Amino acid sequence: MAQTVRVSRHVRCPVDTAGAFVTDPHELFPKVSTFSRCRPIESRRSGELWEVFLHSGTIYLGGRVLIAPPRDNRLQWRSVRGTRHSFEARVEPDDEGSRLTMTLNFSASGLGIARISELIGRGLVVRNLEAAAEEIRHHLEFEL
Repeated sequence: MAQTVRVSRHVRCPVDTAGAFVTDPHELFPKVSTFSRCRPIESRRSGELWEVFLHSGTIYLGGRVLIAPPRDNRLQWRSVRGTRHSFEARVEPDDEGSRLTMTLNFSASGLGIARISELIGRGLVVRNLEAAAEEIRHHLEFEL
């Protein structure tokens, strides 16, 4: 059974500025410590292949992903190797700023042990996405 984690933050930053930052992995990954061991592999017509990992202490969730070309202030990827997962970061207008919403879907293979791993992993992923959202918010509000 797959797990879905979604976090959202209000960001005091114009949508265009926030969207440009969030949808550019070359800018985003170096600024967010939760994403580690990230490196581009190759460009394809369907997007860019990257190695991307969510870092939580000694646990890494991730692998090789195909990042779709950005559109509508969205960064999206799906795994092609490693932990089965998909990710979306979306920026939308919100009052006098932006709303950043990040969603990670992941699953482990197997039966009983996989279910336990997913439930434990869900807690780690929630904390890591919360931390990533705060890092992004802080960067957009105070460092740009």
